[in-house]
Amino acid sequence: MALPLYADLSIPYQSLELVHELVDFSCELGFERVAINNVVKSLQSGKTKKQGGKPLSVIQPPSQILLNEASITALKAKRPKFHQISRFTTVLDDASNTHRLGTPEVQSYDIIAVQPTDEKTFQLACSTLDVDIICLNFTEQLGFTPKRPLIKLAIKRGIHFEIVYSPALKDNSVKRNIISNAMSLISVSRGKGVIISSGADKPIDLRSPWDVVNLGKLFGLSPLQAKDSICKNCRAVLKHAEARKTCKTVISVADISHLKSDEKWILQPSRTELMQEQKATSQQSDQSSDVGDSEDDGDDSSESESSEEGNESIAHSKRKKRKLDIS
Repeated sequence: MALPLYADLSIPYQSLELVHELVDFSCELGFERVAINNVVKSLQSGKTKKQGGKPLSVIQPPSQILLNEASITALKAKRPKFHQISRFTTVLDDASNTHRLGTPEVQSYDIIAVQPTDEKTFQLACSTLDVDIICLNFTEQLGFTPKRPLIKLAIKRGIHFEIVYSPALKDNSVKRNIISNAMSLISVSRGKGVIISSGADKPIDLRSPWDVVNLGKLFGLSPLQAKDSICKNCRAVLKHAEARKTCKTVISVADISHLKSDEKWILQPSRTELMQEQKATSQQSDQSSDVGDSEDDGDDSSESESSEEGNESIAHSKRKKRKLDIS
């Protein structure tokens, strides 16, 4: 059985030097999948005079936030399976700007995440938007209650909900809010579709995988769910992101001779196909029997007609003979 690959899907981008320091320390702690997160406060586009004619939101390409090949080589010396991932996160403060999520500069990122700010944007993210992660600001009161049907719909669509733990390490009031909001989310979702990320600005805010698992149990997750929140569920996020960028359906074509002995059942017709074939055969036999019966009925009618004609001719001849005898 392969060893689990632990992932931290939120290392905020500030500068390449600080990102390298955070990623390096994450590798030392035991993480092998790290997402460098480019956070954009708003998707609003256009130019204003107050901002000197500059765009309101500039989206950097992933190549500007990811580590270079030399840094990756050095990190793989510590963790041979290390892999960096680009992530784009934006705050949904206006539902009218969500069309920018489909632009090429956003779609070039490996993972797309959104942070709803009210019930309307939360409903839009769960039901309509083609994203991978929904992250909520758990450091304060949400202002709305995440409803079970919406969360269930999002999980069914393959979207995961993120809990960021690093703010809870700095302030007690923030810690209470995060624990309370996280427990509410886990209670509604029943622990499904939840990932836990660091969101750390400094290396001191990072925790090892098993420390994160203990935090997950504090939030209300079971031990297995807490482990899945940094392992299995993160892998599901990456698979969902890969499918979103490629296609909706995957078809695999293989030569019949390459099938294993335990895979040859694929070539056998299913039970439904056999039932349909038997039904079609019985219908054809019924139709042929009906045609035969109709033909037999036609023959019987012709025979009866001919017999009646013969009887009439005999009776006529007998009457004629009687007349001759009388005369």
